[in-house]
Amino acid sequence: MTPIRRIMVEKQAYLWPIALGLIANVLVFVLIVYPLSQRVAGGEQAAQESADALGAARRAHADARATVEGKGQADAELRRFYGDVLPPDISAARRMTYVMIDQLASKTGLRRGDRRYTPAVLRGSSLAKLTVTVSLSGEYRQIRRFIHELETAPDFLVLENVELAQVEGQARGIDVNVQIATYYRIGAHGDE
Repeated sequence: MTPIRRIMVEKQAYLWPIALGLIANVLVFVLIVYPLSQRVAGGEQAAQESADALGAARRAHADARATVEGKGQADAELRRFYGDVLPPDISAARRMTYVMIDQLASKTGLRRGDRRYTPAVLRGSSLAKLTVTVSLSGEYRQIRRFIHELETAPDFLVLENVELAQVEGQARGIDVNVQIATYYRIGAHGDE
């Protein structure tokens, strides 16, 4: 008899419970522990996906809130622009352009010629446009300075067109026709 076989026969009373214990451990692992560990891993993955979805939902909510706040701020800025920057009506728009053009022409040393006002209602808007066409005469640098002063002025004036006018027999300087536009409110907050 080999020594291993002899040990197994002599210690048979101890080996059967150990073998049954090992078999029971394997069965418990296969039937209970492993399926539960898979379920826990699936639960952890679902929890992570839920946490990711919650984070995405919070970011979307923050973005939506920022959009609402930005829209409110833009509406407030637009109301301030309409109330403080734009002239309230056509007469205020005429006064503003008349004074501004005269001041800038004298400040830059230009001679002002005739002036034409053309109002236009913008379809689908609460604004109307007043375009002023004015003739100016002077040196090139004076006209350039006039344009710079006009574009950097605090009043809302838009330089739409600068057109060189031909004058025969003029020795010095140039003549230009300048179109300047501003907008004013019509309807409930202004009148036409």
